Amino acid sequence: IDAARRGRAARPDGQGMLAATWYRNNPEFYGALAREVRGARSEIRMTYVRRYPPTHYTSAASADYFAAVLDWARAAAQEESERGVRRIIGVPESDGIPDPTMLAWVREHHEETADLFTYQVSILRWSSTADGQNMALLDDTLAFLAFSGGSRQKLNGFSVKDPTFLGYFARYFDQLWLSLAPIDAYLDGLDR
Repeated sequence: IDAARRGRAARPDGQGMLAATWYRNNPEFYGALAREVRGARSEIRMTYVRRYPPTHYTSAASADYFAAVLDWARAAAQEESERGVRRIIGVPESDGIPDPTMLAWVREHHEETADLFTYQVSILRWSSTADGQNMALLDDTLAFLAFSGGSRQKLNGFSVKDPTFLGYFARYFDQLWLSLAPIDAYLDGLDR
């Protein structure tokens, strides 16, 4: 995190200050997140709500991050542990029709991970023409928030290591998760 900047903000519970680490670009953000994913202990919750699939981004750090998540889930499966990943993937739609490029990636991703029971995906039907605000929540303490915009490759964000801060986003994530269709049900519904 040499190039990333650190800062402080008021804690959401009014009990002092939060330490935040700011990532100015895609490689800083994804590099730091991949390192933290590899050290996660029990649970990873994340969203991917963007207009393009992960294969459309050129950063080696982003590819390393996506691989690290699946490697972590595979290691959890081999250990027969209760660790797991839950990912919400947003599929852009126009007039109820999924974007064909994103849908093709979702199908490939499902084939790649269908037998990986420590990795669960639910689908968020996304009708906005903008990317969503994305998050990665690691265990019960560390939250990464990502913001994209401008060129397709542009992404920055910050991380906060604080259980209260993470708890706010975890409650929102869990609320979304419960309202969404698992990836296989979503794809089965399209194929009917």
